[in-house]
Amino acid sequence: MATVELTRPVELIPGRQQTLWGRPAVINFVLGGLGAGLYVTAVLASAFQSSAMVSTASWLAPALVLAGFASVAIEAGRPWRGIRVLTRIRTSWMSRELWIGGAFVALAGAEFVFPLLWNRLSAAVLAVALALAQGFILRRSRGVAAWDVPVMPLTFLLSALGSGAGLHVVLEAVGGSAPGSALLTALLILISASLFGWVTFVSWSRDETFIRATRALRDGPAVIAVVGAGHLAPFLLFAVALAVPPAAMAASALGGLLLMGGQAHAKALLVLRAGELRPITLANLRLRRRSP
Repeated sequence: MATVELTRPVELIPGRQQTLWGRPAVINFVLGGLGAGLYVTAVLASAFQSSAMVSTASWLAPALVLAGFASVAIEAGRPWRGIRVLTRIRTSWMSRELWIGGAFVALAGAEFVFPLLWNRLSAAVLAVALALAQGFILRRSRGVAAWDVPVMPLTFLLSALGSGAGLHVVLEAVGGSAPGSALLTALLILISASLFGWVTFVSWSRDETFIRATRALRDGPAVIAVVGAGHLAPFLLFAVALAVPPAAMAASALGGLLLMGGQAHAKALLVLRAGELRPITLANLRLRRRSP
């Protein structure tokens, strides 16, 4: 018996850009991560005690999360049908995101009624869970090669913490104070971890579909915007703020803005440019014929 094997999968339907999620989804991911990261940064910087920044984060972070949810509800066209998503918590990460986000909003807002350590700790845990849930939404999108990677939830968590920390130092600058050395040191560590996570993600797989889908994340403009302006420049600015105290307020404020912008741009690229559906293939096709 002779056997002819085609080692390359036969592509029945070529890969194409997903169209289900657009800019409103990006807005949700950006604002949700920003709010979650801001709250975590604020309570950690205050050692979970009451402070002016915790009070600010307790209303601003929930507002950002709710604005993100409103964005995707509007995108759906029929916002009230989104209530059905809440009933699918056992199978849907979108449902889990909504439940976690709702609980976070309630506990963070409770700061103005019951300013308790337990509330802040619980809200911070939920903020971390919210960022991870957003990452799992993409992680479980099996049809999109660039999203279906194990590192995606961690990438979203690092992005949320980075953008939230950036907003934190901007708010401090607006209030007329510069971040302390402990916060600046933590920012340098966080940016390093975030950059490592991003590089790990974009080089995660050697699968052809993944490489093609993430090409836009590795090209020149993306490297300049995400790696250069979104990580390296803030790192240098925060290092200057740490080494030169008189310049700390201006340098940290600019670094915070760049850090937020870089993370927002990275999520936009991830959803709008790297969201390529896997091609439909007939893999390992074997043609057999009998020898005479």
